[in-house]
Amino acid sequence: MRGRAAAVFCGLALALCGCGRGPVQAAKPVTQPGSITFELFVQGRIAPSQGDYIIALNANSDANTNVNPNETPGQPTVLEAQAGTYTHWDQELLYGFDTALQSNGFAYAYKAINNAGGGHAISFVPIILNSNDFTFIPNASTGNGSGNVLKISVPIADLSIRGNPNASTPPTIVTPPATLIYVNYITLDTTHTPQDQLGCCGLATTGYQLAVSLTQPATYLQQLTAPPGKAGPSNPNLFISGGEIIVSP
Repeated sequence: MRGRAAAVFCGLALALCGCGRGPVQAAKPVTQPGSITFELFVQGRIAPSQGDYIIALNANSDANTNVNPNETPGQPTVLEAQAGTYTHWDQELLYGFDTALQSNGFAYAYKAINNAGGGHAISFVPIILNSNDFTFIPNASTGNGSGNVLKISVPIADLSIRGNPNASTPPTIVTPPATLIYVNYITLDTTHTPQDQLGCCGLATTGYQLAVSLTQPATYLQQLTAPPGKAGPSNPNLFISGGEIIVSP
């Protein structure tokens, strides 16, 4: 990435957190119904010292009330972040190099658009979770791996929090409730250079779509499995090998 686009993308990570590194503690488990669990698998280990792990979300319930006016359904991608448009990004969960000082060990935020003065500034506003609202396990394991899974559960209701595109200082809105989301997993290195994303071909992936219904209990696993021979970064800790999503309405 170069110039302003790089600054916008890097600013997303840096605006959500302080500098430095420190211990990360798992939060209390989710005890109430109505949660969604995201699990991101890597070939090596989840290593916050080597980069950022991002769960990008597009809560496309209604184009007229979404973050982006008249937005069409679609997958949030690395390319949109690099371009600074964040076209299909409504929310993101971020864990890694940039979140060591976050109170929960990770950052959760929704996108807001400010059109004041004829501009089109994009920012990400933190969503505050209470300790009993979420589960955060940064070092779970799957298959033959060890510490190779990032696992985060959040309330489904929070996926409806989006910015108001018609105000200069966007408030949050919670209606209509989100019923369908598009999900992407992305990794960055410590310079905020994209390393990998879901799909068959790493950063070269095009046309990949993962739509997840929020109204029916379901487990999405096969849809997030990286095929043999997938292109990816040389660093196995930033190489996305697959994942899982569990919906518990």
